Amino acid sequence: MDYSVGQGRPGDRTVLLDTAEAALIGLGYRIERRDAVEGVLTTQPVEAQAGLDHTRPASLSSRGKTRRMVEVRVADSGGATKVFCRVLIQEQTTQAHRMFAADRSGSDTPGDFTAINRDAATTTEQNTVWRTLRRDRSAERQILDAIMPPILPSGKNDAPR
Repeated sequence: MDYSVGQGRPGDRTVLLDTAEAALIGLGYRIERRDAVEGVLTTQPVEAQAGLDHTRPASLSSRGKTRRMVEVRVADSGGATKVFCRVLIQEQTTQAHRMFAADRSGSDTPGDFTAINRDAATTTEQNTVWRTLRRDRSAERQILDAIMPPILPSGKNDAPR
């Protein structure tokens, strides 16, 4: 499965989508896209220098940049409303991608590398290549817990007095 999953009450789709948005904002994420019809929230990428994140060291192909992206989906399924959460850790591999582009093309014709092929008239954002390293399952659980706090056995949700 590509997502961690939490289950809510039937018919709470809109409420859970609003709760998910508030939980993501509360955890420090910025919402990039909200589609109420599809029940999807995506966050703006949160960038960090590899090694500072302490989740994974930088790879040889990386220039040291990593980012975290979050996607939350809320859907009615089988008489319940389910919340799907995926947190991807990605590294920037633009330089490695450019370096091996000629090898992948299968052609040695000089015309294959015209200005338009070398990123002319495009933005840095369009030309940046990100490679997914893994999912951050602990962050997925943290987000799901913020959206739908776990229900503990009777009396255990109360704070000690």
